[in-house]
Amino acid sequence: MKEIVRRGPELRTHMLHAAKAVFLESGFERASMDRIAAHAGTTKRTLYAHFVRKEDLFLAVFDLVLDLQLDHLREPADYAPDVEQALVLFCARFLETILSSKPLRLFRLAITEAERFPQGAVRLHEAMFENVQERVARFLQAQLSVSEAVSEQQAEQLLAHLLYPRFTRALFGATEPTATVSEELGACPAVDLHAIRQIVVALVPPTT
Repeated sequence: MKEIVRRGPELRTHMLHAAKAVFLESGFERASMDRIAAHAGTTKRTLYAHFVRKEDLFLAVFDLVLDLQLDHLREPADYAPDVEQALVLFCARFLETILSSKPLRLFRLAITEAERFPQGAVRLHEAMFENVQERVARFLQAQLSVSEAVSEQQAEQLLAHLLYPRFTRALFGATEPTATVSEELGACPAVDLHAIRQIVVALVPPTT
């Protein structure tokens, strides 16, 4: 088999994916740079050339995963021309993203290491909650011609109803939903579109 030669940004991304797998499996303390380099099929010297410390690599993995998840999520307007349907499908994708096995493991890892790496936990919260709420608010403001304050309140309420208590229960392992498998997200939960539509209709007034 021909050896794959990676250089520059491609090599860095490959090493980040390898580090992600090792960190999620073993946590920060038990994940050695030797093991990560071996998993990436490279040398520890090459790994250190890109990431001076294991701490730098750990935070870079957070950035990688968050970018992947937000790219996977996209914007509400990308899903459908109809406002209600766009919100329903966007919220379904959001729940799939937030409740899948790999993102949940990342949240648990962030909580475990929050005292050592508070910036990692902050990035995770900003990306997966604040950023998503901002996307919904922008969409509502544009589509419903409401004020910024109203759209922000609607978006906050919508996400709160979607997440609680399902996200909390999943985070602490209280529920194991029937799931399919996604390469990036791991086990993806079964999402009830009818239940999501009921929340959307109750919180967001229909367009006229």
